[in-house]
Amino acid sequence: MKCKSIIFYIGAVLLLGAIGASVTLAGTKLGLFDFIPGCAEGSGCDLITNGPWGVVPWLNIPVSFVGLAWFSALFIGWVFGGSGVKKYRCMVLIGVLASFGFIGIMIAIGSFCKWCALAHVCNILFWVICLRCGASSCCKDVCTQKTSRSNAVPWVCFICFVVFLQTFILIGNSIKEENKQKSDENIKKMGSGEVETSTLKLLGGGHRIGSVNAPIQVVMFTDYQCPDCKRIEGQLASIMKTRSDVSVVVKHFPLNFDCNDTIGKFKLHGNACWAARAAEAAAIVGGQEAWEKMHAWLFSQKGSFTDKDFAGSLTALGFNAQEVINVMMGDETLQTVRENCVDGKALGVYFTPMVFINGVEYLWYYGGGDTLQNIINVVARNIEDGRSNKVAPPTAKRKLVEDWRRGKRRVLPGAETLSWIGGGDIEFVVWGDYQAGLSKEIDEEIKKTIKANPGKISYTFRHFPVDETCNAGVSSMPTKYEGSCLLAKLVVAADALGGDDARWNMHNWLMSQGGVIPLDVAQRKAAEFTGVDNATLQAVLGGIDVNNQMRMDILAKNNVWRKSIPVLMVDDRFVPRWRGDGVTAQELFSQILQVVEEESTATKPDSE
Repeated sequence: MKCKSIIFYIGAVLLLGAIGASVTLAGTKLGLFDFIPGCAEGSGCDLITNGPWGVVPWLNIPVSFVGLAWFSALFIGWVFGGSGVKKYRCMVLIGVLASFGFIGIMIAIGSFCKWCALAHVCNILFWVICLRCGASSCCKDVCTQKTSRSNAVPWVCFICFVVFLQTFILIGNSIKEENKQKSDENIKKMGSGEVETSTLKLLGGGHRIGSVNAPIQVVMFTDYQCPDCKRIEGQLASIMKTRSDVSVVVKHFPLNFDCNDTIGKFKLHGNACWAARAAEAAAIVGGQEAWEKMHAWLFSQKGSFTDKDFAGSLTALGFNAQEVINVMMGDETLQTVRENCVDGKALGVYFTPMVFINGVEYLWYYGGGDTLQNIINVVARNIEDGRSNKVAPPTAKRKLVEDWRRGKRRVLPGAETLSWIGGGDIEFVVWGDYQAGLSKEIDEEIKKTIKANPGKISYTFRHFPVDETCNAGVSSMPTKYEGSCLLAKLVVAADALGGDDARWNMHNWLMSQGGVIPLDVAQRKAAEFTGVDNATLQAVLGGIDVNNQMRMDILAKNNVWRKSIPVLMVDDRFVPRWRGDGVTAQELFSQILQVVEEESTATKPDSE
């Protein structure tokens, strides 16, 4: 606007207030939070948003979505100068009448929703401001220049916002349903199954809360600085207060190589080892009661303490501070933590928390399924019905396959333009960087698997250059590879200019190079494989098709796993770890192929 009076800014603030309140009301359906802030279950907000007045009849669209879209559209119209346009003011009036109607409903049913009230009050006050601005010469001058746009923009935006939000919730519900199925499968396994019983002993040891004879045995490998561990610990603490049929064993798995030899040189949580050793020291000095006190305190502090404040905290907890510190610094606490970590590794633990209920891993990380409390309730009912017993968890080797098998299937963008080798039905898809050692290694392992299993596998390599020139999302990665964007584009360009043969010749040549690859040499090779001159090659490299394929590859990879490369999918499912725990890549791939073939056989209709 050429002339932005104080009235304009007040109107904008009121609309932003209504938008903020609407986002809060829609937040649970958008997956932003579990409960509306400041509104407990059964509150006025909960009763209105989740009751019959929370959904538009026949359309099944949440009213909060309509409100969010409506106020967003009004805000855009306001910015475009619609304040003085009669049609815009009529649009505002429609919303005000709806606000009065909803306020009447709140009064009639006796449920006060503070976020609803905020949105409606802002809306009504905005109507007053809109009328005032409509009479202002400043606003009139502006709207005479923008009338045509102001007539259409809010309505178009409103429709687009509603469609977008409803699509968002439909996709979210689909994901939740898939996760719920995974959770149901998880619950069924708790109390049934046959696996190698030698792993049961790996769940022993540690520190137990509850009776050793409790029918429901929970074992948690934890890290005191892990946020999810703190959340699960809180749920378990609540469960233990109300049930006598549950026991919890706590074992350490700090994500810090100072005390955990099973994770290489990984150090995610700087104080996790000292926190674990502090818990062990408390147990040595004061027994079970002292351990429980220290265990709870460490989680309350998120596992963090310093040399300066630790002694004072110990004294406040009732410990002899120097005695605990001396024991903590000793070899015994370090050895206990390391032994716990070795047990965890043998069970396939590589992140925390890892929770087992009667020997079956609780797949909390899928989300969208039952809460831990509900799962415990189901297990308890199964025990009462005689349908549950303790099951040994899979070995670390078997868990590598299980982590892949139970993963969600994904359909990813850009697949229609990919180039494949192998000619089989089982698809292996890798995202990597041509200058990264592990990308070269997995490429070689897959090619060996293709050779050992002719006609079974199709393989494609998708690009994820760890190079900010074309991939801004890698800025936080510790190791980057300068020039990798151009190398990836050369492969895409080779495909466009010379087809599959040129593409794979270029790919294989890049994979055969060690260390940093000279870009001028790589460009000459691309020209050689495609049979074109440098000018033609450069034109294709800068073209929209090459850049679009790069963007699709990067987007697809981030939809699967954002943190590292290489990323592998087999049969549309993410392979979290493609080697390790005493299993070679070749062995793991062979086991996965066997599972895929078994699944394929199981889903085929019986021949008549």
